[in-house]
Amino acid sequence: MSGQRKVRVKPKVLRKVILPSMVRLENLTNILGVKLYTLQRSMERLGMDNIRPERLLTAEDASLVALELNFDPMIDDEAAFDIYQQPAPAETEQLPLRPPITGIFGHVDHGKTSLLDALRATTVAAGEAGGITQHIGAFEVPVDSILANLRAKETGKKQDANEKSSEEASGTITFLDTPGHAAFTAMRERGAGVTDVVVLVVAADDGVKPQTEEVIRLIQGSDVGVVVAITKCDKPGIDTTKVKQELMAAGVEVEAFGGDVPCVEVSSVTGQGLPELLETISAIAEVRELKAERIGNVEGRVIESRVEKGRGNVATVLVLRGCLQRTTSLVAGTTWCRVRSLTPPIGKDVISAFPGQPVEITGWKDLPSAGDLVLEANSEEDAKKAVANRLRRIEQDKMWREAEIINEKRRVESEIEVIRREEEAKAKAKGLSRGAAMMAGNIAVDGLESSAKDGVKELVMIIKADVSGTVEAVVGALQGIGNKEAKVKIISSAVGDVQEADIEHARAVNGCVVGFNVKASNSILKLASMGAQRVPVHTSAIIYRLVEIVRDAVADLLPRTIETRVHGEAVVQQIFEIKVKGRKDPMRIAGSKVTNGVFQKARKARVVRNGETLHLGEVSTLKQVKKDVTEISKGVECGIALDGWEEFEPLDVIQSIEEIEHRAVL
Repeated sequence: MSGQRKVRVKPKVLRKVILPSMVRLENLTNILGVKLYTLQRSMERLGMDNIRPERLLTAEDASLVALELNFDPMIDDEAAFDIYQQPAPAETEQLPLRPPITGIFGHVDHGKTSLLDALRATTVAAGEAGGITQHIGAFEVPVDSILANLRAKETGKKQDANEKSSEEASGTITFLDTPGHAAFTAMRERGAGVTDVVVLVVAADDGVKPQTEEVIRLIQGSDVGVVVAITKCDKPGIDTTKVKQELMAAGVEVEAFGGDVPCVEVSSVTGQGLPELLETISAIAEVRELKAERIGNVEGRVIESRVEKGRGNVATVLVLRGCLQRTTSLVAGTTWCRVRSLTPPIGKDVISAFPGQPVEITGWKDLPSAGDLVLEANSEEDAKKAVANRLRRIEQDKMWREAEIINEKRRVESEIEVIRREEEAKAKAKGLSRGAAMMAGNIAVDGLESSAKDGVKELVMIIKADVSGTVEAVVGALQGIGNKEAKVKIISSAVGDVQEADIEHARAVNGCVVGFNVKASNSILKLASMGAQRVPVHTSAIIYRLVEIVRDAVADLLPRTIETRVHGEAVVQQIFEIKVKGRKDPMRIAGSKVTNGVFQKARKARVVRNGETLHLGEVSTLKQVKKDVTEISKGVECGIALDGWEEFEPLDVIQSIEEIEHRAVL
């Protein structure tokens, strides 16, 4: 059939890209935005033998690879300048040891934060919304002093932290406290990406849960050490053997059943098992021989970022290699900074930070995003140049994608119009009228038009959150809500309270504002409610409440489901014409007999002929003999007139119906 014709695929146009005169293969993946595997396969097709990630490509070789992948390369060292990760050192034996980065993972409310509270003597859990960790918290603990305090608590005697037992580990451990709620998958993945040791927390009274299984999947594909901490062991009636069996069934082979994953039973309340947990982590770190350079250029990861009054843009960065000092110029994503201050999560400012240490850095021009790679620039000018080039590339990519969409849409519309005209010409050749020919053309392209037009309804929203890590989590949790007919479109996401500019921006695009763990003042809410177009503002400190609110709002965009209930049927037996005052032509009345149910004037009526609905409208007249009535029962004859329809024929069925709207459900 003509309506099923497929639009021809147009060859792709080469996409412009700027390359430096020399570039490592692993860095070329960032420039082209393709995976390393794809580049390596292209190089093999071109006959290049050395496809190792650290290979240094000349401008000629890099251009050949780019052309193979449908890019149009141009060599310009100035425009292509950027800052990349340094290759890993070939010899690591002489490198100094670094603290193990330990991630605390597990299901929501399984005691992760309380476990860390027992180690750092803080009360974070009490201040969290709903008792759920909303960010990744990074902090460092000195193993010796913590062990000394825990031993003293067990014995009831004070112990000098300087008195070290031969069994106790030395140095420090860096902990990452990650969220356990389902909405924070991206944050858990980011935390797992930088950890050396994973502490899988499972509550003794709850066992293995969905987020526990998700973490198990994460660690199964990662090169990390694993230790299981069964929490809440102070509760009466708990069965840790059952929990271990559940872990075995989930793929974690614990030592108690012949596996190689250590399992420690702990209690954050009594301190049970905490020394053993720290010693186990230290032992795993010792076996893994974690090392990193303490000199040279800095590399790190942004754990989270936020705007803080009096300090400006603040980012918590985990140093992975090198020595980070004040006044160092850094680049992260599309922003840069000249370090003003380095502050450990607990403590006073320091002048330098080394691998494995988390520090809060101030001096950022803009907020970096959580998960961004932090790299040291040789100078402030280099940092500015690298960021400017990154922003230019992002803008070019955006313009390219938009141009591709527009061109594709125009091409499809053009071909659809050609098909329409062809079908109209065929219909006219058969002797059909102009109107019938146009109808034939419309029918022919009906399927193509529905696929060419983007009929998806969008809930446009602006997201605000307290820190960049939760911005990312909220975006991830909300942007997937919807289906093929309605979806979420996030046009802006940022850190900070809801501001007047957010309201005006949302008003301009007919959108709403969603705030997570931030405030919207009374004046802002008043502004949002003013004017002809009000701006919905949804704020909550609990992410799953926001998810429910947005899901309901998206569902409201979908057409309501109409349920039609037939309450009565009348069969037309004879057509009468009566004269009506003020009307030239007589009115046609359907003399009918109710065959089923009750026919009511107040309800809508539809005319059905041979199983096909011809008309749906209001009942203008319902008479029994000459008397106006509101309803007619089964077996009674009556006269029926409908608004906008007089083409009755004998044996037509007139149904008295009720239309009930049902809200769509995602």
